[in-house]
Amino acid sequence: MKTVPGRSNQVRDSSGSEGVGNMRSSTTSKPKMGSHPCCILPIVVGVGTTIMFFVCYAIAVYNDHTVKNFPFISDTGVYPPERGIFTLSFNLSAFGGLVLMYLRYCYISQSDGPRKLNLFTFGCGVLVCLGLMMVGAFQWSDMLYPHMVGAVMAFALGIVYIWLDTILSYKLQPLSTSKWAFRARLLVATLATVSGGVMFVFGGIIFSRDDYPYAVRLAAVGGEWALGIGLLVYIVTLCAEIRKVRRIAVVMDISGRFDVSNTHELRASRVIVNHDIPE
Repeated sequence: MKTVPGRSNQVRDSSGSEGVGNMRSSTTSKPKMGSHPCCILPIVVGVGTTIMFFVCYAIAVYNDHTVKNFPFISDTGVYPPERGIFTLSFNLSAFGGLVLMYLRYCYISQSDGPRKLNLFTFGCGVLVCLGLMMVGAFQWSDMLYPHMVGAVMAFALGIVYIWLDTILSYKLQPLSTSKWAFRARLLVATLATVSGGVMFVFGGIIFSRDDYPYAVRLAAVGGEWALGIGLLVYIVTLCAEIRKVRRIAVVMDISGRFDVSNTHELRASRVIVNHDIPE
């Protein structure tokens, strides 16, 4: 009998009793976690984008292209040279986020998560990434309305995405998602929603009035930065599941040329994972 990959206990067939005993111990022990390189993708996207925010801010302040005290995130990418870094970082973050959300979709799908909810969540994630690309490509000083549309897609739909993913995390407890991961995501989603509410309320006052007090601007800017970093922190928490991935297999769908009526489990891609088995 072959050794089961990813488990610390091996099943031997030298004797019947020994095999049964090892099979029992192998089903009660926790498997080793996978070490696929994609497990660092949430950290790269979350931490890397946050660092780029502050790099653009530092360059803009150094060149006197924005105010030193609490500029909007978009204010740090209006003029060159920070403009190029701002656009590049947002495009890279959108691409990395799209790959990560697709892996997340495959993980939930193969963990028997709610199919329709999972698909709808992935669709929201795609729109969030598209919004990020629009924010990076259209600076508010040149093309305000496309920039604002992209910002609403990135921030508003970003809040929707993390809440939908939090619901999925709740439904996948305890085998596919640990309790601490769900609680951390619930906390981050709550704080991000509060920050988003502050940003949208006070930001609306800024765009509708010219004589707003400084405290209103301060609240809007603080809410925007808190929401942006909160969404990125949520992305980092997805590492809790991605770290279980052992390998990613790509399967070709040949249903158009052959009769595969009995192979309904073929998928475009497959994420092979190690699940924690509760004691």
